[in-house]
Amino acid sequence: MAPPVVNKIYCNGCSQEIVGKQFLKCNICSKHYDLLCTSVSEKRFHNIMSTENKNKWKCQECISKEPKTDNTNTPIKYGLQQSPKSNDEETCSTNVTLRNRTHEKQKTQTTSVPASDMATAELANELRLLRQDIKEMRNDMQDFRGTIESLFVAINSCNKRLDCLEARMEVVEKNQHIKPSNDVSLLENTIADLKMEINDRDQELLCNDVEIAGIPEEKSERSIHLVLAVATKLGVSLEERDIVSAERAGPLRREPADIKNTKPRPIVARLARRTHRDCLLAAARVRRNSTTAGLGLDSGTCPLYLNERLTKYNRQLFYKARFEAKRVGWKYVWTREGKVFARKDNGELRYRLRFESDLAKVFGH
Repeated sequence: MAPPVVNKIYCNGCSQEIVGKQFLKCNICSKHYDLLCTSVSEKRFHNIMSTENKNKWKCQECISKEPKTDNTNTPIKYGLQQSPKSNDEETCSTNVTLRNRTHEKQKTQTTSVPASDMATAELANELRLLRQDIKEMRNDMQDFRGTIESLFVAINSCNKRLDCLEARMEVVEKNQHIKPSNDVSLLENTIADLKMEINDRDQELLCNDVEIAGIPEEKSERSIHLVLAVATKLGVSLEERDIVSAERAGPLRREPADIKNTKPRPIVARLARRTHRDCLLAAARVRRNSTTAGLGLDSGTCPLYLNERLTKYNRQLFYKARFEAKRVGWKYVWTREGKVFARKDNGELRYRLRFESDLAKVFGH
């Protein structure tokens, strides 16, 4: 079955097809016009124009063709009424039908009244639409004014809050300038005391440890046997059960060239009792010039040093103290129970060094 034929509608003003648009149809010529060519808004078309107004709508072309005035006083009739009649004219006038002025006037009035009424109605409708548009514009302006006023209120409140914050910041800055710098120094001193307290506790955990330096490294060595050999050399009787652990301290050197060409890593041994550690330290102080001879090592003889084990901070402080003492000519710098001491000469006062700032106080610059 063939689809039904749909007649297309074209606008008589712009000659474009009217598809899905609103349009008006002239009551006289039955031609179609879209709303854009008729200058009728969609709001007016939907809300204001009634069905009767749409059915009676006329296009501008048809309105212009309607008579607007009475044409009874034409030049022909005027000449016929005023000029004297001659014989020829009388014969001619018999063939002329004169218009009935009253009848023509009444006919013109009867035909012109509906057009004037329609124009008046359209003018009144336009005025009503204009008033409604003006009213809507006034409402929109009032809404816009209300929005602007609310924005002004919000901006003013933000400005007040910013002013309050600025005032508070000024007060805080003034208080910071008024407060002395002793608070900063007090905090620094507190932090330094806490660090020192932590360092002292770490040092207490190393109270059973000793550090043996100077023993060359070998590939298949056993650190516990080396510690027992050193204790025997110093004259201290130790057994393997007296040693909790023994190992080289520092990063592992995997290449044999690194072991031979660098300083050997110290051996850190943890003893089961503190008395064993004290005996080893006392024996090492008596035999200050001990060497690695007799330890069963394949390498040559090297100096042997045995000291108590220190924390990283105390070890760095000890090295710096030795450097400063050597610079100013002080004789003695030593450690005992994890504490660093210094003495200028025999019979002089002993100074304990706890912080790096003590180096400048004791040794000077």
